[in-house]
Amino acid sequence: MVYARWLLQLGIHMLLVMRRIQCLLVTDINVPQIVDFRDNVTLSCSYDISGHTLNSVKWYKNDSEFFRYAPLMQTVFRKFPVQGVQLIDDSYECNESSCRVELNLLGVKSSGVYRCEVSGDAPHFKLTARSANMSVEALPQNNPLISSFHSMYRFDDFVQVNCSTDFSSLLTKITWYINGVKASLVDLQPMVETTIAAHDYNLRRIISQLNFYANDPRFHQQRLEQQRLNNPMRLGLDLRCVAEIESYPQLARETSLQAILFRDDIDLKNQKLLKSAAPGVALIEAHLLLLATATAAIVSSAISTHFILLPVTFEHGGRKLTRYKMAAAAGTATRH
Repeated sequence: MVYARWLLQLGIHMLLVMRRIQCLLVTDINVPQIVDFRDNVTLSCSYDISGHTLNSVKWYKNDSEFFRYAPLMQTVFRKFPVQGVQLIDDSYECNESSCRVELNLLGVKSSGVYRCEVSGDAPHFKLTARSANMSVEALPQNNPLISSFHSMYRFDDFVQVNCSTDFSSLLTKITWYINGVKASLVDLQPMVETTIAAHDYNLRRIISQLNFYANDPRFHQQRLEQQRLNNPMRLGLDLRCVAEIESYPQLARETSLQAILFRDDIDLKNQKLLKSAAPGVALIEAHLLLLATATAAIVSSAISTHFILLPVTFEHGGRKLTRYKMAAAAGTATRH
């Protein structure tokens, strides 16, 4: 009986030991999927070492170690030269649950697979790791630029506009939207690509030309009824250029511009006059207010002069004023 109980306790102890050994693992790794070569990058990993003594945390790029955290050693932090990896001095922070490092001076050779490896100390020396890929590219820094687009068009005008992307090492795709409707291939001219070499990258800029008639019903059907209710003589153009990089939707950039449409030259001229006068609206309103005040003062002065000699009082002024008017009228009739 005692022997059986001892075997049971031993089995439970072994299970607990095995569970603790298996608990050493990297719970999370944070390596950005894609970054710009001009940016600083933070790499981090979190781990669970329950039941273990932490021996070391190592960072690798493509199986080459470039950083080590060893809390049991005299030299706790160590750096190793690896091509494409430049650690920022004193930027690393590691402890019993996580380890973080920062890189700068990135380039083409900084792309690769980054791995965080955690090892336990004696007696088990368990090892666990997780890895993630990081691409370093020259990413667009600015939104696409729309050119040759005006703020006003006649309803039957032929619209020609260009959209150009910022330089990037990745191929960029341009998509046009007119009043929320995607432009078709028949509306587009072949894209023009410009390539320059810089920072060890081949940087590309894409220019797309869009051609369409302002009154094309494809681009007005969605809002035509609403516009007719509000103003039957006026429609608008909402132009949007979207620059996207394949496989990286988070890097999409866009630019939007608006224009007003007019059916005749008279309406166009009137709107131009109103638009050119817009900066002086406040001044015009001030002049109108001054004119209204002056007019009111003149009218008030005339009334006061006409009735200044009339014995009008607040209490009986209405009756006395009526009697004086009747007397004046009777005198005029007698003279005639």
